[in-house]
Amino acid sequence: MYPAIAIADGLRKREPGSDIRFIGSQWGLEATVLPRRNEIFYPLNITGLQRGFSGDAIKRNLAFSWRFVIAYRRCRQILRSFKPQVVVGTGGYAAGIPLLAAQRKKLATLLQEQNSYPGLTTRRLAKKASLVCLTYEEAAPYLETDRWVLTGNPVRFATDPPSQADARRRLGLPLDQPVVFVLGGSQGSTPLNNHFMGNWRRYTEDMGLSLLWQTGRKDFERLQGEVDSGVPVVLLPFIEDMAAAYMAADLVICRAGAMTISELTALGRPAVLVPLPTAAADHQTLNARVLRRKKAARLVPQVKLAAGVLEETVRDLFSDPNKLVEMAKRSLAQARPEASETISNHILELAGR
Repeated sequence: MYPAIAIADGLRKREPGSDIRFIGSQWGLEATVLPRRNEIFYPLNITGLQRGFSGDAIKRNLAFSWRFVIAYRRCRQILRSFKPQVVVGTGGYAAGIPLLAAQRKKLATLLQEQNSYPGLTTRRLAKKASLVCLTYEEAAPYLETDRWVLTGNPVRFATDPPSQADARRRLGLPLDQPVVFVLGGSQGSTPLNNHFMGNWRRYTEDMGLSLLWQTGRKDFERLQGEVDSGVPVVLLPFIEDMAAAYMAADLVICRAGAMTISELTALGRPAVLVPLPTAAADHQTLNARVLRRKKAARLVPQVKLAAGVLEETVRDLFSDPNKLVEMAKRSLAQARPEASETISNHILELAGR
């Protein structure tokens, strides 16, 4: 969703009269965020296929076929009434249905892929797409097309971030102590939360660090009861001002989702990446390996958390400030701040503008 919003904002900046509308799942984050932005949003009653063989998963998967047919018909109706010049997909099951409908109507389609291993929607629809915009060149061999360009991934915050001191004041963090930002994604990460719940003293007392810790809403109350008051730990269930959170930190410990990595590189933040091992096709590990090869991040597999590898990695990075400085430079070198503008230009070209 956030790349889609960034692309829309880029188009409106370039062509203020653009008529942009969104299609997504009524069960996704877009159903909450897009109406708040006063966007025209067409919700589909569709959810992705479920992994596993629980009763609930089987029931949802059995319902997928008829929901797909209904959603596909709805998308054809939307395209007939709206008559778009270009249909853009930013990944996920909800994007695949309108893209498929658009391709069958011979409309121009542009796919924007955020991961180093393309998602199912991109892999299946790339062959008939007018253009595929990639974040990583490593994704190209998985596509049955040569109509791709390297554009990067648009990020959701402004290009003028706060200073580190200002960011720390906003978040109630000390100005004179190293800060580690723990981020498990917008919903939080139970494995990361459990690790820091059992080991936060190693970071604050043994290493002298402050923690900015986004827990996710579901774990917030539980963790509040486990962390002593008065210690250099700022616990938050959710952070709206992500630019301030990144800029406040000397080091970020996080998952390796495409949006997170794009934000890290856009602001040049050094990171230790702990990929989600259950992500589809293990794409988070592939994303993390790209940054590790560039020496822009360290990688710690989730399975190694119990062995103390994360603490050792953090201790090593803070043992020499030059390590973090160099990593920050290499992270920033991977950024593509012009991604939104570049993708917007390609969309306008497809629209004949």
